[in-house]
Amino acid sequence: LFFVDQEILRKLEKEKILVFTPSRRVQGRRVVCYDDRFIVKLAFESDGIIVSNDNYRDLANEKPEWKKFIDERLLMYSFVNDK
Repeated sequence: LFFVDQEILRKLEKEKILVFTPSRRVQGRRVVCYDDRFIVKLAFESDGIIVSNDNYRDLANEKPEWKKFIDERLLMYSFVNDK
């Protein structure tokens, strides 16, 4: 990412518009969480909208309330002609 992009991301995080998935280092190696579960859980708990082209089928089958939430609050996107 360019420096300007990082600044924009930091600003969005400060305004609580953007949340980063947790990660940590164990013995010098970066370990990340299962980000799909983190995304769905956070959106569900905060009554948010998930902007993704992932269908989250595995998680929709995991909890009935998540299935309904994913069906109603998943916003898929596409880019047309670089716009």
